Amino acid sequence: MADDEAFLQQELEISPIVTGLHDTLSERDREVLRKTTECYGILKDLALYAEELNSESFLPPINEVRDAFDHLMRMYSVLFGLRDGDGEYIKENLDAVFRHVYRASFDYLDYIRIYQKDYIHRRLEGISQQTIVNLFPEYYREILPEIESCLEDIPLYKASKDIGKPDMETVERYHAKVLKLRDYCAQINRMAPVLIEAESNLRLEMEQREKKESEIRRAEAWKYLLFTIIGAIIGGIIGALVLAG
Repeated sequence: MADDEAFLQQELEISPIVTGLHDTLSERDREVLRKTTECYGILKDLALYAEELNSESFLPPINEVRDAFDHLMRMYSVLFGLRDGDGEYIKENLDAVFRHVYRASFDYLDYIRIYQKDYIHRRLEGISQQTIVNLFPEYYREILPEIESCLEDIPLYKASKDIGKPDMETVERYHAKVLKLRDYCAQINRMAPVLIEAESNLRLEMEQREKKESEIRRAEAWKYLLFTIIGAIIGGIIGALVLAG
């Protein structure tokens, strides 16, 4: 309990200091810091989702975040008086922080887009169109057209990326497309067990029907052969009787 009170007291003592430090930033620098924080919120969401799609680490955005943190610490080291630096030094490092976070966001967005497309393909692989139409009609009617639209739009956002002139609206639109695809992936994932079971039953029915039809064809062939043999025998007997008469 005493430790908690000491921690709270320390927080109260530090907060005014931190507030004062931020007050030393220019309005322009505070805006950059705000945009960086906003972009990092999107970045964190993307990083967690990327881990869901693929457990392997994706190094490019991780390296970008590491570099961003390094520049952030350089800025704070000046604000805390741990190293020399002026307003221009703070500005340069704040800009660098945003650029790294911005690039990391696009790295994850591109990475996720690739794995989302692969995920959808893998979940529906081996499922016939007939099964999907019967049990998941909204897939072809609504979901697939939206998926194709998203996959067509996303490269346009990627092409519009300009580190020299970053645009948070582009990141937000790109992020919204990825979130929409994530919802569709979730719908497909929920339906997958039902589709797989239905496809298995459909194939079993087809195999049984083909087996039955094959047996019928084989029986018809034997019947034809038997009638042919009988006909030949009867024809031979009749021919022999005619010759004998």
